[in-house]
Amino acid sequence: MDSAGTLIYSWLHPKAPKDLLKKYEPTMIAGFISAIIKFGYEIIAQPQRIDFGDIAMSFFSLKIADRIFWFTILSDTSDPRRATIRFLQEFVQKARELLLEISAVEGFAILSQDTERTLNSIVEKILRKTTRILPEIRSDDKKALPFAIPLTLIITIILNTTFYAYIIPSISLPLEAIIGILLINYGLIGILGGLISSRSIAGGISAYIAATISPLAYGLGPGQILIIASSLSIWSGIVGMIFGSYINSRKLTLPT
Repeated sequence: MDSAGTLIYSWLHPKAPKDLLKKYEPTMIAGFISAIIKFGYEIIAQPQRIDFGDIAMSFFSLKIADRIFWFTILSDTSDPRRATIRFLQEFVQKARELLLEISAVEGFAILSQDTERTLNSIVEKILRKTTRILPEIRSDDKKALPFAIPLTLIITIILNTTFYAYIIPSISLPLEAIIGILLINYGLIGILGGLISSRSIAGGISAYIAATISPLAYGLGPGQILIIASSLSIWSGIVGMIFGSYINSRKLTLPT
């Protein structure tokens, strides 16, 4: 929308619930933004988000060639705020020239079919880029766990086998340095868990399980595994939760 509240361009996902679209159709949103503009857009010029219970609206204003435009996205409330704002910002970056062309005059918009198809293509490409891989699985911790645990474990066994069989025996370092290398190695396991699951809880659990069980593959005894489970595995789990939360905040989800 331009600063007069005129709708310039809108895109609806083909799978968007029709009952919600009736409540939050584009002209209604344009009217809402117009009210905000009259209130004083300088007050809320930074990216904002409002949760309506069944849907969330993220919006912000941006100056393009000395003109103010408003950008709004309606999304599921499960979608992280940062991910939705990132989607909008990437759209602005790629579509800014087209938007200026459509809205050459304030309060008036001319959108040709060719321009609309180009903008639709931009939206769809950004949507694929900003939505996590396998969103049907990785949008929910319960669904992500059965997927993340075995995959994290397999990669961890390969990583740890290489680490203990080739890296550790080939270097001669003081105990402090060995401990530091171990922390890095088990931190990598945490990153694996968070990356594979794209979730905080699933990332922490899958990393902890992989770090604890993987030593069985290279013959460590129960006592050694217990020590790992009570120390290094906890470190992996913490890193997995943090990294999983970060990945989750950057990628769009599907309703669960």
